[in-house]
Formats: sequence, structure tokens, C-alpha cells
Amino acid sequence: MQYLFKEHGEKKLRKWARRLKLFRFFRALGGHANDGDSLDVAFAYGEPAQLDTFLASLGIKLVKFDAQPPQPLPGIAYQGDEYLRFPSLIDGTLWQQPGRCDIMGIGVFIWCHAGVVKISLHDGYAVSEQNVRDAAAIEKLLAWVLLERIDPPADSRQYFCP
Repeated sequence: MQYLFKEHGEKKLRKWARRLKLFRFFRALGGHANDGDSLDVAFAYGEPAQLDTFLASLGIKLVKFDAQPPQPLPGIAYQGDEYLRFPSLIDGTLWQQPGRCDIMGIGVFIWCHAGVVKISLHDGYAVSEQNVRDAAAIEKLLAWVLLERIDPPADSRQYFCP
């Protein structure tokens, strides 16, 4: 339990949890996992059209390909910059993952996988007070969402939920 409160004390996390209705604090494993703390919210979608409508309502315009773009081949090693040229696609579509984008001018990361869309906020590897304010602002936009919210955003003991 002490690990959960290493960067932010329990009192601060409880205060953040009371301020946020949808976003949850995720305490990263860190170290060799190369992940960071974040504020996350996730929604389930059944059809790609639901995802498209949801993201459009947030001002996110998806990159949609007419044909399968080149993808990395298994068993072939690629240099980092070469690998980054391959678009990461949303499962079951020819649409590029939103990745780094803005909602209401706020930088977020959006990843869609296996019928779940997850929105994350963070400053590098940490969560700041500004991230909490930004998450609260985005929550006002998300309040009307008809998609089922997944709470916590993933099956992990690393989430701090009220």
C-alpha cells in the first residue's frame, strides 16, 4: 500500500478522487516497465461507428485509410524511426489510433483496443495538479456520454478509486 502513495500522499489522492467523477488515478509500476502515473477514463464501444461518433464529439478527427497501409512484418527488425512510420491501427478498422491529441486544447493520449477507448492525462511520467484541473474540465464534456464507462479503467490494483 505504501507504494501507491510514494509520489502523492493518501490525503492528496483522496482529495483528487473526490474532485473527479470519471477519471481515476493510475499508479504506474515504473522502473523497467517504462510507464508513468496517469489519470484515466475508459468507455466500452460495440461498433466502430460508435467510437467514431464518440471521438468526433470530442473534436477528434480520425485518420481513415481507404486501403490497408503498410504494417511491420513479424520477425523483421526495424530501426526506431522506420518503425514509427507504420500507422498503428484501431482493431477491426483501417483507422489510425488517435494517440497524442487535444480535447478542448488539453493534451491527452487516446488508445482504442478490444472495444475499449481509454483517455489518459499526465505530465511525462507524473500526474500534476494541472492534470487534475484539466481532467475535471474534460469530464464536463464526457458527462453526456452514452457509452458504458469502465470503472476502474482496467483490471488493476494500481488504480486509486473512491
